[in-house]
Amino acid sequence: MAVMKKQNNQLFQWLMLTPTLLFLGFFIIVPFLFLIMLSFRDVDSMMNVIETYSFAHYLEVFTSEVYLKTIGSTLWVAAQTTVYCILLAYPAAYLIVRVKNRKLRALFYILLVSPLLTSVVIRTFAWIVLLAQNGLVNEILLKLHLISEPLSFLWNMKAVIIAYVQVMLPFAVLPIATSLADIQPNLRNASMSLGAGRIRSFINVSLPLTIPGMLTGAMIVFSLSAGSYITPLLVGGRMQPLLPLSIYQQVMQVFNLPLAAAMAITLLIAVLLIVGALGLILKRWERRMHG
Repeated sequence: MAVMKKQNNQLFQWLMLTPTLLFLGFFIIVPFLFLIMLSFRDVDSMMNVIETYSFAHYLEVFTSEVYLKTIGSTLWVAAQTTVYCILLAYPAAYLIVRVKNRKLRALFYILLVSPLLTSVVIRTFAWIVLLAQNGLVNEILLKLHLISEPLSFLWNMKAVIIAYVQVMLPFAVLPIATSLADIQPNLRNASMSLGAGRIRSFINVSLPLTIPGMLTGAMIVFSLSAGSYITPLLVGGRMQPLLPLSIYQQVMQVFNLPLAAAMAITLLIAVLLIVGALGLILKRWERRMHG
């Protein structure tokens, strides 16, 4: 009787999951399989997709010095964005968790999450308003007589990283804040009662316990940064050596869809490898901390 009840519960759970599984399969898995197939299709001189298959597009991606530099630049920019986000997110998460007033803490969470309710395009255009030659930053510097003529902040990789950090920062703060909130206050108090100061208690107790949150935030920020194209397109320009922009150009300007698909699969595999490595580090760290 108990076995039948357990089987009925499992059947009910699978029935409840069926709509979600069908949605994911139809809108994610099936298009992804079509993308893989498209990446092996050949094109004629007019960029029309033909029926033959080959590895020509992958060979072009991995043998072209331009594309190899673009892949490296994409991953390097994503890595820089991830490091900056983690460094800025930790103090913000610490402040949110440590504040004792619940209303103030709720206000901080609202301020943190509210940018996510705004379109990335709008937030990126805000950076254009700030960093343009006639923008707010240049106006302030000119009025303070710190510069004699407007500086060019836009259309370079630094502008892309600045905008990336602002867009991705909430995704780093939330996992770190969760890890900090899970730390028992008694651990820190016990460390200080044994003679360790605040700094030593933080380094030996709080920081190791928040490594999982930092790694989780790093995985989220890195994957989102590596695949974003709207932000670099608007503040960096279409000539920046980033793979999402190259994919965009192949689809919208060159109309070489199989090559764009090969680039997309290459980017996906590269990101999965790095995120998978971070996931292995996370598992080993958790095993080391919790046994």
